[in-house]
Amino acid sequence: MRYAAIRRHREEYPIRLMCRCLKVSRSGYHAWLERAPSGRVRDNQRLLARIRQIHAESDGVIGMPRMHERLAFEGERTSRNRVARLMASAELYGVP
Repeated sequence: MRYAAIRRHREEYPIRLMCRCLKVSRSGYHAWLERAPSGRVRDNQRLLARIRQIHAESDGVIGMPRMHERLAFEGERTSRNRVARLMASAELYGVP
């Protein structure tokens, strides 16, 4: 979270100052910038792309319960909470 905060504010403040205030090394920050996303992040991105596709195909009607059911039918192994979190972060909601 510290590195993400530095990245968000790097236009406003010097990186050296933010690293010193947050007690992280500059080399650690730059290594973090170049690091590839984790497997979990890549999996969430792939899953969210599929959720967006299904949501668009349903004209925005499908909510979390039916979305989870559809993903499970397609063979995707994920929890209801993960589907709910990804849908909420993308502001995708079903019609009650």
